[in-house]
Amino acid sequence: MRVVDGTVQVARPHITGRAPDAGRRTVLLTGASGVVGRALLPRLRDLDVACLVHRSPVSGPNVTTVLGDIAKPMLGLTEQAYAELAAKVDAVIHCAAVTDFGRTDGSLETTNIAGTANVAAFAAAANAVLYHVSTAFVHTKADGDRGRTAIGYAASKSAAEEAVRSSGVPHVILRPSVVIGDSVTGEIAAFQGLHKVVAGMFAGTVPMIPFDPSWPIDFVPADVVADAIACVVENRVSEGEFWISAGDKALRLDEGVAVVIEFARSLGVSIDMPRFVPPDVFVRPLPDQRESLRNSVKYWAAQKGYAQPKTEQAA
Repeated sequence: MRVVDGTVQVARPHITGRAPDAGRRTVLLTGASGVVGRALLPRLRDLDVACLVHRSPVSGPNVTTVLGDIAKPMLGLTEQAYAELAAKVDAVIHCAAVTDFGRTDGSLETTNIAGTANVAAFAAAANAVLYHVSTAFVHTKADGDRGRTAIGYAASKSAAEEAVRSSGVPHVILRPSVVIGDSVTGEIAAFQGLHKVVAGMFAGTVPMIPFDPSWPIDFVPADVVADAIACVVENRVSEGEFWISAGDKALRLDEGVAVVIEFARSLGVSIDMPRFVPPDVFVRPLPDQRESLRNSVKYWAAQKGYAQPKTEQAA
């Protein structure tokens, strides 16, 4: 898969043994209420879709709902329900994932890693191809403590990919970059990190940006991601790792910021262009935390009239 003139293309698909006209197919979709799943669901109109949902219901003319939980063995289903579902599913599209970088309660690992292993086990039971939606930032690394939470998310997605590969099931791994709203309507199932940055700019709380303004910001509209995934599924691709990325069409960071500022001003919201500063200027190693706290308390005590420590008075 590649981006050519802004279009995601799939080249030379590996086709499964089932004949192209073998009848209407049934797919199991996880994460149907999420950002990618919600955009993908209407695109799968030529398939029967069984949506495994944990909390948020979904609907559609070709949709049936299965109440379950990918974090549990057998997807939280009874043995009979599990077997009946496996008997009718031809393919599995796994979109469900925890994308909240700040999670520290273990749900990143439980959902993204163990949950993916459970979905892969179901695909094996169903003798189905597994289409696993990962992230283009699966190999993200960072120096120091900055971006540590994002690294945790990337690590969980990397481990999930390994769970898919080690399962032995026929599989396709798809790696979209940052997913934004529909390219025409802007609609999205849930606001993402990019929206939080925009909110900060609108509120005037982003006076500086610690990045090189020439850096690319790679994002892809949700409908483009959905079309790419559906194309792979419909063409019965059964192996490969594909990136869904803006590629050389990605905007520069300063270009993206300019778009936000221009739109804000069209709404009558006056915001200034944030100042770009080199990352190495913004990032400073923390000094000794105990000593910093002691000095802060010392200053407070001096301002409140407390005598200074005897050792420092003698000095």
